[in-house]
Amino acid sequence: MALARIWRFWMVSLFLSGTLSLGCERLQLHQVLNKHTLSKLNRMAGRFPRQCVRERFALKTKPLDLVRLSEGLQTQDRIQIVHQTLRHINKIYSMNLGSVTWARDKVENVRLFLDRQLSELEECVRNPGSEHRLRRNSTIQKYFRKLRKFLKQKGFSNCAWEIIHTETRARLQQLLFVMAQISRRT
Repeated sequence: MALARIWRFWMVSLFLSGTLSLGCERLQLHQVLNKHTLSKLNRMAGRFPRQCVRERFALKTKPLDLVRLSEGLQTQDRIQIVHQTLRHINKIYSMNLGSVTWARDKVENVRLFLDRQLSELEECVRNPGSEHRLRRNSTIQKYFRKLRKFLKQKGFSNCAWEIIHTETRARLQQLLFVMAQISRRT
């Protein structure tokens, strides 16, 4: 069963690698990768555990609204937001996962899809330059820094990871809207 999933992943990756390597003009295919990543993330964990509800309030950060952050921006700036968000999510899921109850192969699948998205977006991302871009990058960076700090403060507990899972799932859902905006413009 696991071998079949790995085989499907690599076939999808092989298929997409040929079409995605064409460059940024095929950005709608990045949406496909993001949908797969979101799907893998959803399958990785079940429902939010009741015992973690109270701990959710310990996360002292307001949600990051990537759709609002990307309103009125040029395509390149939106791509930068997508790239930076995925990079931070990938960084979080590379941290200490010792206390999670999720299956390791499912976590690894999520990380593989995040890596794939990042590598495909690399050619689309230009060097940051404008002051606005730096401000947005700072907003995204602060949000994810708070998530990493929360994980550390909670000792990478299972509940802390469940809360982070919920937050990252919401950001990936928002990225679908941002990517749809990008696709409409190209």
